[in-house]
Amino acid sequence: MMQPSTSTIISLSLIVTVLLPLLNGDDALLPQRLKILPQICANKDYDVVTAIHKMVQTGRTSKARLVANECVLLLNNAYASSKFSSLFKCCSGSSDIIIEAYKTSKELQHEHEAYLQSIIDNLNKEGSNTTIDSARDSKCVHSETLLAEIEMDPFASNIKDDLYTHGSTIIEQWNACCSYWRSDSSKSKCILDDFCCEIVEGTDHHLILPALREPYIKLKNSNSTEFIEIEQDGLLQLYDVGGVLWPAGYLLGLCLSNPVKCGVEEIFDAINNASRPYLLELGTGVGFAAIALSKTVRDQSNSPLVVATDVSKSALDLTLTNAYKNGVKEMMVAIEVDYRDVNSLRELKSTINLSDGNTSKEQQGFDIIIGSSLQSLFDGTQHKNAHLWLTLDTLLSRNNLSATVILSHVRSGSERIQVPDESIPFELVRRISGDEFNMKTRDGNNSDFELVVLRRHRQSY
Repeated sequence: MMQPSTSTIISLSLIVTVLLPLLNGDDALLPQRLKILPQICANKDYDVVTAIHKMVQTGRTSKARLVANECVLLLNNAYASSKFSSLFKCCSGSSDIIIEAYKTSKELQHEHEAYLQSIIDNLNKEGSNTTIDSARDSKCVHSETLLAEIEMDPFASNIKDDLYTHGSTIIEQWNACCSYWRSDSSKSKCILDDFCCEIVEGTDHHLILPALREPYIKLKNSNSTEFIEIEQDGLLQLYDVGGVLWPAGYLLGLCLSNPVKCGVEEIFDAINNASRPYLLELGTGVGFAAIALSKTVRDQSNSPLVVATDVSKSALDLTLTNAYKNGVKEMMVAIEVDYRDVNSLRELKSTINLSDGNTSKEQQGFDIIIGSSLQSLFDGTQHKNAHLWLTLDTLLSRNNLSATVILSHVRSGSERIQVPDESIPFELVRRISGDEFNMKTRDGNNSDFELVVLRRHRQSY
């Protein structure tokens, strides 16, 4: 699960205040956006709180998220109270009650050891219920029109607020044009008819990340015709860092979507050098990077297995749902692992059974390891005894000479991943700046993020 730095946590309140849309509004389009709630509330003796609880307990968490979000959308819309009185009542009349019902139900679900299996069983039976709102699909390119308008009048109020930058303008437009929570009143602020509602490499739409309240987002890299659709907990578990996609995770997923362009072709060497490759993500969150990697390697003849791990049960729920949504369920598994606990890591290796029949238990390990902004794991990496080096030494294959680690994190300051000069079993292969993917900051500066590619020292084999 991604854990933000102190500076990131401090900035979250600013992001919420400046970058998120207002929910209230007279939204005449609301009926078109209530896809499942009328069915749930058709039984007048049934209420959404009860429905959410039953859905979660039976593994239908994707459907529970959809119902809860529709209720919150309804309850925060001025148009709804008079036009949809029966639905309003069915939703208990309070967003706080709905959100608390979802949280409580999830907590109860997680007390059961087989909670993931119940989610898998339901996904096999019904699939994921959420579909991306496609009302504003458009050709997603770098918006020169918007850039020109911002340049002409970047601060319409003439107030030079540090928070009101090119980035905040992009996000205001995304919220007005694209957000799940947009209303008629916010749509009036959408200045471009063809504003792109997907997060696409080459645009500035990575600046909306983390989209803290959005229940789902749609992403792709510039060289692919295939989108990746991601469900998030969003508003239902606001500030749960494992329940949304973060910029470092997005950068990692972009790279893995096109390893050749990214400059990490060695992942194909790592796969080809294994009889059956095992690929691991530490702290998967919503699963974007693991899904991107799965799509990239799914045509390999030696049947790679992608193992998505997290200490957060909610994150694993989202990852499984998103794997099913994006067609990689057969080559991904999700496992609860605490990457800070050596015993948990060893249990992971035992669970996956990494043996190929020809290597000792000590040599067995994962052929590729990925991870993004794992704050507690990335602390103090300049020291040879840092937890990162112990974790990688425990998990990375000693038998595969091409075994590779790709990490995504901040690129400057004390939090940057540093490979110590002292003797450790790993060496830095290269650093790849987020600038290679046009991931500039909100104020137009060079990217805050980079990819770090590592491998074992040859003498350590």
